[in-house]
Amino acid sequence: MLKEGRNLLSPDPYYAGSAGFVGSTLEALHGDMSALALPDYVPESVRRSHDGIRNAYIYSYFAYDLLTLAAAQTFPCLELALRLRIGHQFAGRKTRKGKPMPPAMLGELLEAANDQGLVSADVRSITMIRNMFAHGSDTVLNAPMFLDPFRYITAMITELFDPTRALVP
Repeated sequence: MLKEGRNLLSPDPYYAGSAGFVGSTLEALHGDMSALALPDYVPESVRRSHDGIRNAYIYSYFAYDLLTLAAAQTFPCLELALRLRIGHQFAGRKTRKGKPMPPAMLGELLEAANDQGLVSADVRSITMIRNMFAHGSDTVLNAPMFLDPFRYITAMITELFDPTRALVP
């Protein structure tokens, strides 16, 4: 439900203590996201996408639905990072019949990054979590439920662009 203008800066009921996430303050949410910045060596477009997610998480204090949007945008941010890092490796692919193949999807990009030693995460679990958000879910998230996957994805993006890691041929 859209808040009335006079209530825009009041906490969402989930955070206000009347239901849901008792103890989550605006300052605590900001602190959570301050600890999860991407390093400067990550491309700006990925950092901008990631910052949008961090802001949505913080502002979910005022509108809970922003938390679910933040969770859903986490995976397109990861996919953007993967495309920038290794997407060129899939350019020009053709089917057995010689037709152009669509761009590689998240699962294929994750497996390729893992095979090349660019990420060390369990890529299958990422795909399962992503599917929950991409295909709709009535799961009621709280801040901790969002934070674990977001920390994982943030670490993966950081690792993906780490200048000390080289592509495995």
